[in-house]
Amino acid sequence: MDKPQIHPRDLIAGLQKGLALMQLFSVDQPRLTVPQAARQSGLTPSAARRFLLTLVHEGFADTDSRHYWLTPKALRIGQAYVDSAQLPRMLRPIVEQVARQTQEHVSVGTRDGDEIIHLVRSRYSHIASLSIRPGSRVPMYCTAGGRIWLAALSEAARDAYFSRNPLRQLTPYTQTDRALLEQALQRVRQQGFCIVDQEYEVGMRVLGVPLLDRSGELKATLTITTHASRLSVDEIRLRYLPPLYEAQVLLRPVVG
Repeated sequence: MDKPQIHPRDLIAGLQKGLALMQLFSVDQPRLTVPQAARQSGLTPSAARRFLLTLVHEGFADTDSRHYWLTPKALRIGQAYVDSAQLPRMLRPIVEQVARQTQEHVSVGTRDGDEIIHLVRSRYSHIASLSIRPGSRVPMYCTAGGRIWLAALSEAARDAYFSRNPLRQLTPYTQTDRALLEQALQRVRQQGFCIVDQEYEVGMRVLGVPLLDRSGELKATLTITTHASRLSVDEIRLRYLPPLYEAQVLLRPVVG
């Protein structure tokens, strides 16, 4: 569904700034000072302090008078989506079906800005990884789902992405050569699936396929994650592509 056109005069700037401020907190910076929040949000120190104090007053943040951090109440915002959105509930039966069939971890992710966010993950999982829990975010350039999205972008859009996201060596296997990565994306476009071997997490191999709507537009990705010690790359492709393709067909009316 296309987003409606919203006139700027109908937007509440304070809400936009408050939400943007909350999104500054991350695993890399769980706590922020007022100067840090002001610098990263583009607000004045006075405005950043007032926004942070408002979050404290409403119970979404806490402070020791110098640093600020989010409280568990902030989970209510994300949980509201999980509880109210129909898409994750509609995806789950097929996700669980593929997980039972393959005895592997299965998840559905979609693009949010320059990252992939996991919407649904199978209850069955022998994978001990925080990166595949619902709501977790992962980079696009070194993950199977992310590369499927990058492969679908125009050349200009990919250039813009890479200008915003320098390639970092997250594991010894991470591809950081732009030219070689472009070749990998070309293969994804040609073959219609993506395999990433330990580029985001050592020991994890991931196979992914795109989830398209009825018009052929990319909406999400369906991935299987397994330990590298269980199957080779070729074995993953031969064994798990058929169930992923079956689920791909079943999920087209769901995502469309």
